[in-house]
Amino acid sequence: MVRTLIESVLRGARENPGSRMTPPIRLEVDDFRVHEMDYTTQTTTVLLLDMSWSMSWAGRFPAAKRVALALDHLIRSRYPRDHFFVVGFYTRAVELSIRDLPESSWNMGDPFTNLQEGLMVAERLIAKHPSPNPQILVITDGQPTAYFVDKELRVEWPMGFGGVSPRAAEETLKQVRRVTRRGITINTFMLDDAPELVGFVERMTAINKGRAFFTRPGQLGSYLMVDYLSRRRKRWK
Repeated sequence: MVRTLIESVLRGARENPGSRMTPPIRLEVDDFRVHEMDYTTQTTTVLLLDMSWSMSWAGRFPAAKRVALALDHLIRSRYPRDHFFVVGFYTRAVELSIRDLPESSWNMGDPFTNLQEGLMVAERLIAKHPSPNPQILVITDGQPTAYFVDKELRVEWPMGFGGVSPRAAEETLKQVRRVTRRGITINTFMLDDAPELVGFVERMTAINKGRAFFTRPGQLGSYLMVDYLSRRRKRWK
């Protein structure tokens, strides 16, 4: 702002040479000076992408893929010191390479949702690439219905219409507590406002102190990008 005002005053002096009166400050486009800060604080981000069958509805999965690719491009071009990974979760959870992401799709053969293992994979990636600002971004449209107990995979259908999968939820929340103890923030972007999903996410955010957003596929990109950039600025300060 100071440099912008100085440029305006100098321009006014050039336009009125010899004048003994200070010309009024009138800002023009060429007067503005922009200072872009380089937020060098390193961040490790893992995007957990729900790949369950329900993500095929209403354009949810294509929108989520576009956001993942856009976020990867943003980080590589503006924050090359940051680490960014994508993990897909369905009945199991796997790391997805950015190169293969455009061809990936939801998994019709494994209809369950294993957020617990997604968080486990994210935790391992963050441990391998530590940074002062680790975070997990979750894009999902359903509550957990698959989980591990002593390395044994279990699945659990919701109890009735609109019901929950209580054991799956509790085992997933145990992993949320583990991640939280490591200082990792979890922000969740919900593509469905079903009460069972909202209730589970509220419990998760109460433990982790992260944030939760309900959004539509067409709005997902703006929500997630703004959240990522605002978090970097907050941490840098």
